[in-house]
Amino acid sequence: MSIDDVIDLTDLTDPADLGLWVRLVGSVGLFRDGAPVPVAEVGSRKARTLLALLAVHAGHQIGADQVADVLWDGRPTPRAGGNIATLVSRLRAALGGDVIIGGRVAGYRLGPVVRVDLKVATGLVTRAERALAAERAVAALALTERALDLLDDTVVLADQSEVDWAQPARLLHADLLRRARHARAHAALLTGDAATAAAAAQAAVHADPLDEAAYRALMRAYHTNGEPARALLAYQRLRVTLADELGAHPAQSTRHLHTEILQDRAS
Repeated sequence: MSIDDVIDLTDLTDPADLGLWVRLVGSVGLFRDGAPVPVAEVGSRKARTLLALLAVHAGHQIGADQVADVLWDGRPTPRAGGNIATLVSRLRAALGGDVIIGGRVAGYRLGPVVRVDLKVATGLVTRAERALAAERAVAALALTERALDLLDDTVVLADQSEVDWAQPARLLHADLLRRARHARAHAALLTGDAATAAAAAQAAVHADPLDEAAYRALMRAYHTNGEPARALLAYQRLRVTLADELGAHPAQSTRHLHTEILQDRAS
């Protein structure tokens, strides 16, 4: 490993070991120093929903009216503003005064002491992409491994799967998974780890059968691993899928890769 592949260990530290954090991937959870915070300590369902809502919009102020609309399912009571203030006071008393910033006039947001899994994963994926662009493949592999551990392959807010207000988090989760898998596949190819590249690319293809970039990574992984037949079969699957779903053909770069594999196989 070169000096360029050395990364700050805090990038790979499990956020569960770093104070208070909210998990949105899977069922919503609140953790302190790696241990789940008891439901009784968090409070009512509305208090837990408030934390989840603020975590979905981590870093942004949410108006009291929007909070009320979510907590009372679009039918807030005349005293909703005061009830929200009470919920916030109780959460501050239970979890710390800086867990929620703001008030009824300015709106509410999570304090910087609270980490959110999707926000942590966003930072990891972004750093992995930068490492990959700088040809620091080993660092990119480590960062994407940690990101994918956080993202998992499950739904966001599994216990509130029908709520519309979670849609931004769902879209972010899907985008982060795609980006992390792409970066991991490319980094693995740079290190010669065809098996890891194939696994990451295959996961991306499974999530989106029209992900042509993932198909190219999968083809390269199979080709690198001495399996040209599987690479060509992957191309055929992509070609048929694009034709059936979009009435389109593979991109020129994909066709060139296909030709390259055919030529190598014939030589």
